Amino acid sequence: MLISPFTPIFFINRKTDGIRSPYTQVFASSDQILVQMLCGPLEEVGEWKLFSEPGHILLDYVDFSVWNMNSYMDVLFAVLSPSPGLYSLEIAGTTSEVFRVTDDPIVLQNTTLIQYSMKDNRQRTDGVFFIDGMQRFFDFRVPGGFKDSNWSFAVDGEQFITPSADIVQLYGLDSIQKKFTLGNSEGCPVWFAELLNRLLCCDYVYFDGERYARKDTSVPETTVLLEGINSFVFTQNLQRVINIDPFLTMQHQALIRRINNIEYRLATTNINRIIK
Repeated sequence: MLISPFTPIFFINRKTDGIRSPYTQVFASSDQILVQMLCGPLEEVGEWKLFSEPGHILLDYVDFSVWNMNSYMDVLFAVLSPSPGLYSLEIAGTTSEVFRVTDDPIVLQNTTLIQYSMKDNRQRTDGVFFIDGMQRFFDFRVPGGFKDSNWSFAVDGEQFITPSADIVQLYGLDSIQKKFTLGNSEGCPVWFAELLNRLLCCDYVYFDGERYARKDTSVPETTVLLEGINSFVFTQNLQRVINIDPFLTMQHQALIRRINNIEYRLATTNINRIIK
């Protein structure tokens, strides 16, 4: 029995030294919080419970669906879209970290929605991205965004110099690399960076609707805000994916914007948010 580590809600069961981070994970009420559990066909998984925090009051039993992936694995999954409030989720006796759902634009404007999926189910054994033929994207909302000061520019090209010392451009391909900043003034727990590093192994990753990929083999770099407090700011080198299969990107953007059968999120304005 395994709660997929791609699930954007954190089920943390580890000892730590120091003061815990003050940051509470945030989702928008329009986010589709996909939760997955992988288990054997005969395993007893128990009930899924949604609690109201901080009183830890049972609100509802979560109805999950079961998909038989193969003869030895079932996928249990549910999509959560609760109304604004503080919640925790219990699965098979394991309780998640507290998360907040809000419609407050002041809070949400300083977050970035990261959505990610694979091209098939053969890439990983700890997450399922196609269920019954339909592609699924995980929604992971994080504090932070792209700072203008963290852009860098590159070009790959070839030039020819004439006998008169004139330069002739034979070809040139420009690119822009950006550093994504994960964490705000109060930072965030280290497991946010753990999931960011994992999801960047996916084939399709969208930051507020724009597709990005990890630059080379870069990983999140850590900045300690205050010694003894387990709250950090991370930066990750990324490059925008623009020219690979734009028709597929359009299909994905329709999927990741969909809230239900009649509602869609607003499209991006192609302007990266400024961190305040």
